[in-house]
Amino acid sequence: MNANEITTVIVDDEPSCIKCLESDLSRFPEIRVVATCTSPDNAAREIVRLQPDLLFIDVEMPGMTGLELLSRIQSDIHPDMHIVFYTAYDKYLLDAIHASAFDYLLKPYKLKELDDLINRLRAHVAKDEKVNIEQSLRKLLIRSKFAVQTISGLVFVKCEEILLFQYLRELRCWQMMLAADRKLYKLRMGTTAKDLLGINPSFVQISQDYIVNLDYLCSIENVTLKCELYPPFTDMELNVSQRYYRRLRDVLEIL
Repeated sequence: MNANEITTVIVDDEPSCIKCLESDLSRFPEIRVVATCTSPDNAAREIVRLQPDLLFIDVEMPGMTGLELLSRIQSDIHPDMHIVFYTAYDKYLLDAIHASAFDYLLKPYKLKELDDLINRLRAHVAKDEKVNIEQSLRKLLIRSKFAVQTISGLVFVKCEEILLFQYLRELRCWQMMLAADRKLYKLRMGTTAKDLLGINPSFVQISQDYIVNLDYLCSIENVTLKCELYPPFTDMELNVSQRYYRRLRDVLEIL
């Protein structure tokens, strides 16, 4: 954790509570709120993507409790994330302790209670400034994993695990193909090519229907613009359209 900045995510289904907590946290110069979420699914995706230093998470939310959300992503977050459960019900205190929460804040909290919590965090950060190399590497590796929203739920993957995205015109949605077993996941409606290309520079669009991972692209024929993928994907027939080939040349360093 960078002692000069504590990245923070707030998860609460009530926007007014988020606004209040975010305002109160603005009094602390080292606290930087990088995301606020009102739904558990969006929260899971953002927490895994951002890997914040500090997480405020409401316990009671529609569809999924904060405890269930944390359990769902536990293996995908770094071990030194400071988790604060905050809720109007103290009956969850024991569960929060079992979930290894850093602290517990009851709504409505008093400013002094929040001040005391941040001071405890500061002390904890100062004590842990000498983070061991293993933890640092684990945090760095986990940051490379992100969440993809499919029609059945969240799928946590790394960039190199994705072979390509294909647009299904009849269903009007994109699907993701994993490289390991060519398993397919239909993505939620509304996901755009721009969304997918923004995940990582390794993803490039070769046509209106295909976005491929450059790590698996071996060559493109001059005349036919046929793509050849690295084994074991040589059996896949993909072509770059003239329109996207021009864009591809701008992205790649062509000798």
